[in-house]
Amino acid sequence: MTTINELVTKISFAFSKLEEVEGVVLSGSQTTNSQDEHSDIDLYIYSDVEILPSIRKELLEPFSDYMEINNLYWETEDDGTLKDSNIGIEIIYRNYEWIKKEMESTLIDFQAHVGYSTCFWSNYLNSKILYDKSGRLQNLQDQVKVSYPYELKQNIIAKNYPLLRKSITSYFHQIEKAVKRQDYISINHRIAGLLASYFDILFALNDLPHPGEKKLLKIVTQKCEFIPFNMEESIIKILNNNTTLLMDINDLVDNLDVLLEKQKFMDY
Repeated sequence: MTTINELVTKISFAFSKLEEVEGVVLSGSQTTNSQDEHSDIDLYIYSDVEILPSIRKELLEPFSDYMEINNLYWETEDDGTLKDSNIGIEIIYRNYEWIKKEMESTLIDFQAHVGYSTCFWSNYLNSKILYDKSGRLQNLQDQVKVSYPYELKQNIIAKNYPLLRKSITSYFHQIEKAVKRQDYISINHRIAGLLASYFDILFALNDLPHPGEKKLLKIVTQKCEFIPFNMEESIIKILNNNTTLLMDINDLVDNLDVLLEKQKFMDY
């Protein structure tokens, strides 16, 4: 029986035969040693021009039991399950110049976002290159293997910290209004935003590129040196108990304040 690794190798080889393809990389939990029984296979196909969906469909059919071609919900993707298994596979198509500009934006311009500021850096940094036509992918990966820029850390905290509670437009104040209205959809939406900014700050404070939206509590516990007091307990209470929601958010941010003050990042 063909193993999953063998299937991935064969899929990578098949894509490498397409003239449009510049490179194929394996990414996600498979390359960060964080996979579990629910993990998918994440393959990224880099090119300078579009690979037609009809070509991708024909290429992938021998390797899959089920495949949705050209999903456009987040990025351009083909999503399905590998042949004779229940293991999911996501094949994401990216333009090489686009990812290069994303790396420059993060590591040269030090641009921060509202949540998930360094996810693309983490993704590319931790990718395993399976095929590299001209060496461009390896060259770019070598360039992004740098220490966490202090200016980037400053910008991420400056952009995200006020949104936790300080600004009049902060998530806390939006949640406060939503609680008064009993607008539960809005409450959940704003809590997700608050936690996105919170973890963006926390990973920056620990000089770690943001790993994405999955298994964050586990990753923080395993990899972060600086963790606010009672962080996990506070987050679980926020997500499970609306009766003390605003108090729990205050506790979460108060303890982050203590950590930021110790690290001399309390000017925001």
